[in-house]
Amino acid sequence: MTTALAARWILVEYWLLDAKRYWRSVLVVGVIQPLLYVLALGVGLGAVIDRHGTTSLGVPYLAYVAPALLVALAVQFGASDASYPVLSKFKWERSFHGMAGTPLTPTQISDGTLLWITLRLIVNCAVNLAIMSLFGATRRWEAILAVPAAALCGLAMAAPVAAFSASRDNEGQGFNVLARFILMPMFLFAGTFYPIDRLPEWARWVAYLTPLWHGTDLARSAALGTGSAALDVVHVAYLVAMAGVGFALSRRAFSRRVAK
Repeated sequence: MTTALAARWILVEYWLLDAKRYWRSVLVVGVIQPLLYVLALGVGLGAVIDRHGTTSLGVPYLAYVAPALLVALAVQFGASDASYPVLSKFKWERSFHGMAGTPLTPTQISDGTLLWITLRLIVNCAVNLAIMSLFGATRRWEAILAVPAAALCGLAMAAPVAAFSASRDNEGQGFNVLARFILMPMFLFAGTFYPIDRLPEWARWVAYLTPLWHGTDLARSAALGTGSAALDVVHVAYLVAMAGVGFALSRRAFSRRVAK
């Protein structure tokens, strides 16, 4: 393992040890929350929708909404892990400033933090898919590919949020605006609960620009076999590009912050 890569894994180990302090909240967020989502929106609401003979989706509602919930939760987890925890390490704990006084570089600190978030996303998505499978939400083995699709979408959201968090001197209303005017509208209108062709044309084009729509369509393609290889490539390219830009912005923001 190269020195640069080892340095990034040091950050992963640091975050892992730090997570032991709040393992109960990790358990609640990683297990209880997706379980409640599946029961309320998939099983409960799904039973009502299926009972009234809605066949336009082509599959039971639970099977339709499950991969979308997987992606939506990944986006929420990614944005959450990249917001207050990152700001805290700069403003209140000043852990990142201390790390910058060692041979670790701001780029390695940024990359290691996002690597930790990525690993958490993969584990959370795998657990979420297992929970959904217990309720019959998966219809074929390829549904497992929804896990990397959801994790990639979560990372595409987490990376620019980490850059935003590192650039803030105080929390203010920035995270509230992010949650209320970006994350929540995406959750409601980017195809999580219904096909976006139900939306007005202008709203559909807005949805096409969101990472959540790309991740949702990619996960549904894996879980239900409804997509096309060409469109899947477009989804992956979009999410990789957004994550790459986010990584670059995060590195820049971390470098500027530790230099203050």
